[in-house]
Amino acid sequence: MSRPSFTILLPSRNRLELLKHAIDSVVEQCEGNLEIVVSDNASDEDYEAYLRTITSVPIRYIRGDAPISVTANWNRALQAATGDYVVMLGDDDALTPGFIRKMTDVIEDFGRPDVVYCMAYHYAYPNTLPGQQEGYFYTVNNSSVFDISNEPFLLDTEQARHLARQALRFRHLISFNAQHFVWRRDFMQNKAAGSMFFQSPYPDFFACFMTFLTADKMAVVPSPEIIVGISKRSFGYFHANKQEDLGFREFFGESTSDIELAGGDEDVLKALRHPGTGHYRNWLIAALYVKRNLSRSVDLPIDLRRYRRIQIFELAQSSVYNKTSDRHVFRKQMAEFEPRDREYAEKLLWTFTMLDRVKTLQRPMVVYGIGELLNIHHPPKIYPHDIGAHENIMDAYRWLATR
Repeated sequence: MSRPSFTILLPSRNRLELLKHAIDSVVEQCEGNLEIVVSDNASDEDYEAYLRTITSVPIRYIRGDAPISVTANWNRALQAATGDYVVMLGDDDALTPGFIRKMTDVIEDFGRPDVVYCMAYHYAYPNTLPGQQEGYFYTVNNSSVFDISNEPFLLDTEQARHLARQALRFRHLISFNAQHFVWRRDFMQNKAAGSMFFQSPYPDFFACFMTFLTADKMAVVPSPEIIVGISKRSFGYFHANKQEDLGFREFFGESTSDIELAGGDEDVLKALRHPGTGHYRNWLIAALYVKRNLSRSVDLPIDLRRYRRIQIFELAQSSVYNKTSDRHVFRKQMAEFEPRDREYAEKLLWTFTMLDRVKTLQRPMVVYGIGELLNIHHPPKIYPHDIGAHENIMDAYRWLATR
């Protein structure tokens, strides 16, 4: 059997300088069994002129005349793929040195699994994150599956299903980002089944949940093999700088109908219309898309009560402690809550009011500590790397190449 081939998907819009680094990380693989698909989402910058200068790796360039949603652009890129395996890479991300060779070995060793799931490095550009102006380069172990073994292994199917069901209960025990996955393309095509593989305003959440719920063979690589980038043009930048609304307008334009998605379920409709952050609402929407896609084969309960409690927590914290929203508006919203939720909100308001009066506490640590009580995220293990002075993600790539 011939070696597996790879398609690196690079959807992008008006971020040519970042895209160049991502492409450099692919070109430097020096492998002949890969291609790049660039799906240009109606950029003002001249992508095509730059891409013509790349001759060492086949590049398929697609451009739309009008902007479409991130999800639609991801699907457009996927439709152009021809490789046996597919990697969805953000234009601010990068492969690691030897990535294709390592993935080839894993795929062959485990008999061409449906998907390979890898740990990742995180690279933050300088002057991007508050309190970390110099940027950083970390190994981030943020998934429980990476603690099972020190070597690549096949994940137990029942455990994979359990982790996905926990995600539908708003527990982040695995990393949902698309960069962690190397999908077999025919698996993606089979799961799409007349629809699109990427769905909802959070296409990576949806694809992650579907993969863990349906993949029959999943190989896990418990070492960092991809570099997730965070720049001033990343959604992570907007999230870290308390500018989520701007980030949603920039990145997530996928429209959804609350009534259609609820399918006549009043509890779901109320949850969709519950006030709160866009992040958790999009997580709920991704979960509902998964439930709808798999409704004929499996019953997937979504924890709507926990969803409401998380949103109420976020509202109370932002209105009283962080002071990024109006406390009086939250009071009006509380009048519409169910009695138990209203009682919960009152307790949170009291708690955050008391904490707000203690001026000696470091607020970021308080916010983190209180948030951990919700038990949403798997506690990450973070290992910093000193790569010296750096300007962009390829400095991290080159540092790795010397190790």
